[in-house]
Amino acid sequence: MTQNIPPSMPYSPPTPKDPNTAFLIELVGGCFGLLGLGYMYVGRTNDGVIRLIGWIVYNFIAWIAIFLLMSIVIGCFCVPVQLAIQIGVSIWSAMTLKNSMINSKGGGIYG
Repeated sequence: MTQNIPPSMPYSPPTPKDPNTAFLIELVGGCFGLLGLGYMYVGRTNDGVIRLIGWIVYNFIAWIAIFLLMSIVIGCFCVPVQLAIQIGVSIWSAMTLKNSMINSKGGGIYG
């Protein structure tokens, strides 16, 4: 008895991802608490998942602490700091991703 084995699909290398698109995905995702989406977009899944889980845990703990501190008014002063951290880390992560993509291609002003 013979088995029908489908022919294998020809290998096509993955298409290179645009650093600007990865930058925007990482920046917008990070601002909304989903840091690491840009890393997953470019295929760096392990880095993306680690950033995503770590960022969600950090934000959960930070916002719970801020809401608890609101009862003694100190939390009101922590909200702008937390928002600055959330935006700053998102910008830093997006810039790091974009620069690493540009450097690994050997193009741009760095290569």
